[in-house]
Amino acid sequence: MSANKFTRADISKVIRDAGIGRMEAAGLALAIVQAMAAALVSGKAIELRGFGTLEQRTRKARKMHNPHTMAAVSVPARRSVFFRLSGQLKKAMNG
Repeated sequence: MSANKFTRADISKVIRDAGIGRMEAAGLALAIVQAMAAALVSGKAIELRGFGTLEQRTRKARKMHNPHTMAAVSVPARRSVFFRLSGQLKKAMNG
């Protein structure tokens, strides 16, 4: 595991440590990530009890300013992913 990141390869290693073969673990980790991405794209929320909830939200269109020129810029509406930490994990992180 790298110092500041937990990657799909790290998930695969955790699965391998549970006694599943290397190729099967890599395939399982990939399938989990792809299923989560597909759920978010289709508008479903992902709830992992004890961890948190990932959900898609639509940000409204708005007017902003270019900081260099101060010209008004119109930013279109877009979809974003938001994460809400579970209470259990929040307590564990904050002592």
